[in-house]
Amino acid sequence: MRETSSSTSAGDILVRDNRPNEDVLDEVYRKYRSSHPFLPVTHFIDHSTMGAEALVALGLGHRVMDWISHHPVRAYEAPSTGISISSAWKDAMGRKECHGDWLRYFESELDGNPFRDVLAAWLERFAHDTGAFLFHGLIRTAHAARALQHKDTQVRRDELARGLALWAIGIKSPPPNDLPNRESGLDPTAAILRCARAGAATFVAKSTIPNLHLVTGPMAYMMIAHDLGSSVHGVAAAAFRRTHAKAIRSIESDKDEALSAPLPALDQTHLEALAEKSNAHPVKLTEAALRAYQATQDKLFLKAAGKVQNYGLWRAIVG
Repeated sequence: MRETSSSTSAGDILVRDNRPNEDVLDEVYRKYRSSHPFLPVTHFIDHSTMGAEALVALGLGHRVMDWISHHPVRAYEAPSTGISISSAWKDAMGRKECHGDWLRYFESELDGNPFRDVLAAWLERFAHDTGAFLFHGLIRTAHAARALQHKDTQVRRDELARGLALWAIGIKSPPPNDLPNRESGLDPTAAILRCARAGAATFVAKSTIPNLHLVTGPMAYMMIAHDLGSSVHGVAAAAFRRTHAKAIRSIESDKDEALSAPLPALDQTHLEALAEKSNAHPVKLTEAALRAYQATQDKLFLKAAGKVQNYGLWRAIVG
């Protein structure tokens, strides 16, 4: 594998088709099917399944089982109220006590229906709050959906149900009646990539866990964008403009500092080192930043990926 530079394609690292060790994800999803979605003490989101899928996308599927050995399964019984999601889904949004109701609903919907149809139907209702749980409802959903794009199995559908249910209980309010209109002549997916770019500049300038998600959040949406309609893209773009408002305002000052950072050497040694860390954030950022670079050829994303090579993100919970 060659060193990544301005002349090197991110495709030299990312594995798009025929991903090695793809089947390991079924074992991962089976293992964590009933595990607690929130970590103890910090109550942050558990990243076990998301990190495993990102490792596979980086061609590191052979490292997944060792990596998840550092992530214990913790018993969890999702609370339920008995509410009917199909008829009262707006009332169940943002309520952790309805987690089990959402899980059962999505498991039922994904039992026999095309997963892309379920995803598209609910993204219309969820896209106005892409930032729920610091983007992690979206991120877990997107990693599960990408796994399904590679191989459609029951345990992967179950993981998608868990991602969607997590997102549902993190959304603060139902979608507004008047959704933002798509601005004439503007590509909303390009706008989402611009938000990711602003996030990359912010992360390079100040490398914190919250700022890291300013890259991984919008890039998670880009994993599933091709399965969604333009109206959903417009809603998501408006949501990201809200979550990234500060980064967008600071892009000019942050960009100059970010561009002065050296280009990293993203070679096999670097990737193997990522797999040795128990925390998922460096893995997820590297994978997301490489996809963003592949889409834009913007070196800011490579520099963002380089910030986690020697940075102790796995020790930082908040910035």
